[in-house]
Amino acid sequence: MRVNLTYDEMTAPIEGPRHETREDRLTGRGARNHALGQVDATTVNAFSFDEQYNTYNSRGYAAAPSGTGVVGDADAMRASKGETAFNISAAKKRRIREEVLAGVATPASGETDTSAWAPARAAQKEKEYVKWHMDNREAKLRAKGKLEGLETGPGEDGGAQDDSKFTKFHGSEEVNYAGDSWIAAPKSEKRDGDGTCFAPNKCVHTFNGHTKGVSKIEFFPHTGHLLLSAGMDNVVKIWDVYNSRKCMRTYMGHDKAVKDVCFNGDGTRFVSTSWDKKVRLWDTETGKIIQTVTSGKIGYCAKIHPKQDNLVLIGQSDKKIVQWDMNNGDLVQEYDQHLGPVNSITFADGGERFMSSSDDKTLRVWEFGIPVTTKYIADPSMHSVPATAISNNGKYIIGQSLDNQIITFSVDERFRRNNKKRFGGHHNAGYACQPAFSTDDSTVVSGDGSGKIFFWDWKTSKIIKSVKAHAEVCIGVAWHPLKSSVVASCSWDKTIKLWK
Repeated sequence: MRVNLTYDEMTAPIEGPRHETREDRLTGRGARNHALGQVDATTVNAFSFDEQYNTYNSRGYAAAPSGTGVVGDADAMRASKGETAFNISAAKKRRIREEVLAGVATPASGETDTSAWAPARAAQKEKEYVKWHMDNREAKLRAKGKLEGLETGPGEDGGAQDDSKFTKFHGSEEVNYAGDSWIAAPKSEKRDGDGTCFAPNKCVHTFNGHTKGVSKIEFFPHTGHLLLSAGMDNVVKIWDVYNSRKCMRTYMGHDKAVKDVCFNGDGTRFVSTSWDKKVRLWDTETGKIIQTVTSGKIGYCAKIHPKQDNLVLIGQSDKKIVQWDMNNGDLVQEYDQHLGPVNSITFADGGERFMSSSDDKTLRVWEFGIPVTTKYIADPSMHSVPATAISNNGKYIIGQSLDNQIITFSVDERFRRNNKKRFGGHHNAGYACQPAFSTDDSTVVSGDGSGKIFFWDWKTSKIIKSVKAHAEVCIGVAWHPLKSSVVASCSWDKTIKLWK
């Protein structure tokens, strides 16, 4: 039966129960039929809609909703090869930004047309934002070495610099009456007795000078008359151990906290790495920055080759170990097999091999200069080992495992784990506390998360003694190379302590 429905009946709301969340719109409970036509329910991808909407508003054309054809200026679409507002190339975006910057009219630029028909120009705030964006991009490219003028020299532009801005000498004189430099070792200092080491009994001095926590300490090679420290206050300091026990020189070349420092073989130079992603090589005596390199990634650890002190290994946050030639600032090798940030590097066999540890809970052994792992150490029960140290006789490497123990590896052809040598009793979970050997390798020492220092007997793996040393975590310890019972410790409580 044919029924001629009235207008009111055709445009009436849809009958049926009301949807709980759907609004009363034309495609919901409202009328599908209305005076201008019929509304069909459909689903449109939000990204596709925004893409075509912005393309039409900016370029005058868009893809037809039916899926074929074009809506708007077809000639403009052919000229731009169908480019939308969202898939514009990066090169074209940069060119557009440069054109926007160049199009800002100012009397100084010679642009006098400020009428309503003048070309569109960027507002001052937009100009400032685009300039900041371009400067930021240029800095990133410079850090990655993809831009000419990469910082490879001591200055920001590779040229000369004012050394006084980066260092300050605190001693009375840099050269004494005999012509000896302040870093020269005292001629009277010799190894104590027969060299047998003992755990120290008390704190004999506290070095104060860092304004934030101290992350690493290292004695001057062979003599130990100076102590190098890296601070979270962006500076590196060197302290007199034998005489005045004061800070001798401050090195101020980093913009963020210093993560690691390492002397070369004779102590005349040292390398530092920081959270500012820069690696700097310093002259210990003058404080001059000899070389600065960067890969654009944070360096977590740094080690100078024991025989070729121009070669430096840096363990980075991007899972790589990079090898720099500091003579010319060239990146000469990459070791890329870890699956997490690299935390420590330890040379063995006189620099022919080295062991690395990572957040991926593995340790890997490498031939120096060959980016292929020769030994892969991993076990389901292993925890991350963020800090390692090698014995003075070169036969063992100890690692600070984050399950509250120090584990041991034999340095031989196979780099095997020695399960009989495990040192526990301290609490280091979450902290990369640096362990160390005594000079005669009879004692293992380490700090822990509660600020204590623990001493273990190497033969029995038993605790000799523990000392409450700092108010916060004791992150690093170092045994004096000549004095049999002198140990230095550093902490996040801003202090360095000397124990004897």
